[in-house]
Amino acid sequence: MMNLLKKVWLKVKIIIKKIKPFPRITKYIQNGEYSLSHVSAFNYGNAGDVVLPVVLRDVFNKIIGIKKWSGIHVFTIVNKKIVSRINTTNAMVIGGGGLFLKDTNPNDLSGWQWSCSIDQLNKIDVPIIMFAVGYNRFRGQEEFEPIFKQHLNEFVKKAIFIGIRNTGSIRKLCEYIDNEELKSKLTFQPCMTTLISKVYPDLCNWDDKEDFIAVNCAFDREELRVNSEETLLAIARVVKNLSEYTTIKYYSHMETDKKILKYFDKLKIPYRLLEFTTPKQMIKAYAKPRLVIGMRGHAQMIPFGCKTPIVSIVSHDKMAWFLEDIKHKEWGVDVLESDFEEKLLISALRSFNNYKSCISDISIQQDKLWKITCNNLKSINNSIKNSQN
Repeated sequence: MMNLLKKVWLKVKIIIKKIKPFPRITKYIQNGEYSLSHVSAFNYGNAGDVVLPVVLRDVFNKIIGIKKWSGIHVFTIVNKKIVSRINTTNAMVIGGGGLFLKDTNPNDLSGWQWSCSIDQLNKIDVPIIMFAVGYNRFRGQEEFEPIFKQHLNEFVKKAIFIGIRNTGSIRKLCEYIDNEELKSKLTFQPCMTTLISKVYPDLCNWDDKEDFIAVNCAFDREELRVNSEETLLAIARVVKNLSEYTTIKYYSHMETDKKILKYFDKLKIPYRLLEFTTPKQMIKAYAKPRLVIGMRGHAQMIPFGCKTPIVSIVSHDKMAWFLEDIKHKEWGVDVLESDFEEKLLISALRSFNNYKSCISDISIQQDKLWKITCNNLKSINNSIKNSQN
């Protein structure tokens, strides 16, 4: 165990050294009364993961008003010093993102990404808030270690709010939870990125979409996402067909995303490559297309948040769960479907040609998600206030 912890902590220190100053999209006036600890993945080599914690803070800043944030990387091993730091603030927020995953930060303290033992968890005296976290286990991925179930139950007991980003994740997590009372604490809290136009309306001029389609594919854990090379060729053929109608831009969230481009080049597909450097750039980029075809969760939720029509390449259950929650399953095509290529092309053309209707549908669903979020944050605010008395 000690050797594993040493290896994990060495990796954490390398990552933390690479973390840049916390990026900002806009500056809400932080005139609230609370100082909050914030545990998140921050800058972990994935452009979408950089956006998540920024938007989370601004949602809290906008609705509750926060005086000060203190960031702690989710990989940081929680010890006496970290617990003392957390306990000097008014509450701890952990999120967002797919933190319930065993292999991104393998450890035997919790079994998921947060490196905190049950012993240290129980020493945290301030309210704990989980906000917009997802069950991120891939299809066919090995099961969590036994410590995960034990830790999850203790975490749910202790936290004042458990916000889970889709109802599919709630169903899966309930399989690990011991009793109905604890299961009832799991609350639907949509990812903050699905609300971007509410948080940053000046960055999302959704009535003025440009005539192009943005595409993104994901290749981390490729063997768990893509069932065959034929799937990649099918995606490329669909994009080739779409390129006859409009301009294609490829949005790369991380270096491995560019693997699909060799198939584009093979088919001589004309495209422009865009890589992201800041959260603001990413949001502005996703606000522009008439359609986004994405395989990543961030290439699904961020454009939706910008009121941009989406068609999702479903290679992870979380993609289907999000579409289920917004009542638009038809905006996704599963890579396992026998007629995947045909369905992807039909779905893409339908959404591209009817993008104004899609934007209207997005607006309706986003209003519902915003209302849920406002109500959840009011409840969180009241709980923190009560804890101060």
